Amino acid sequence: MATKTFSIDIKEFCEVQKEVIKDMIATFGNPPTLAVIQVGDDEASNRYIKHKRSDCEEVGITFEWYHFDNTITTEQLIQEITDLLPYVDAMLVQMPLPQHIDATAVKMALDPSKDVDGFHPLSHFDPCTPLGIIQYCQMNGYDFSGKNVVIFGRSDIVGKPLARMLTDLDATVTLCHSKTRNEWNHIPNADLIVSAVGQAGFLNCYSIHIPVIDAGINFDENGKLVGDCYNTENREVTPVPGGVGLLTRLALLQNVCTARYTELLAEVAKIDAEMECGGCEAICDCNQ
Repeated sequence: MATKTFSIDIKEFCEVQKEVIKDMIATFGNPPTLAVIQVGDDEASNRYIKHKRSDCEEVGITFEWYHFDNTITTEQLIQEITDLLPYVDAMLVQMPLPQHIDATAVKMALDPSKDVDGFHPLSHFDPCTPLGIIQYCQMNGYDFSGKNVVIFGRSDIVGKPLARMLTDLDATVTLCHSKTRNEWNHIPNADLIVSAVGQAGFLNCYSIHIPVIDAGINFDENGKLVGDCYNTENREVTPVPGGVGLLTRLALLQNVCTARYTELLAEVAKIDAEMECGGCEAICDCNQ
């Protein structure tokens, strides 16, 4: 196989970046707090949350896991979120939610400045999987400007935001989905492929000789974690596990740190403003 476009090992990349995050948190004084909201007992969600807790403990983020029974209503869940928000720096709601819960209403209840999963339409953060993919590519020196990128899958947490973010980086993006006709015809002109369909055996990489980012998360008949791609031997395809999942978890840690850092800046600005207003209580607009 020719020289790899993405030569940095993903596991090593994530470990190095975790050390950077750990050093940053050490300067905060009080560590940031991440609250994770879960409803029900989905096995995959339990697994993901345990990974997130482990990551947070590794870098020094305080992790709080709020686990609610399936009987909770949308209104009750929103109230729990509202009551909790003032006491944490960051929050995420683990998906999927049970069918009786209005997921859109729950996402709208999040504070955009603390929505580290990027689910709220006004969130201050990019969704973690697209962010992680882009950061890893850029760390390898990959310039998206002018590149043709084909994305398979248009989910709200991967495909759609990734297409937007890559467009902002001047890539030419083709977003293929279930209604796309002759989707394979877009591959010959692609410089990079991202598969985020969530279907094992979706993309045959045997005849693909360009980099492929496999963002699929699936379980085969034996319960083994697999991606969307197959026939990946001697092809440049990110591994599953040990690929995009790690990048996603890293991006979450970065978003949590950013949330805390932004909060600290706001606190400093408030103190500075109060000091500037010292002694002018009688006339200062700040006191009216």
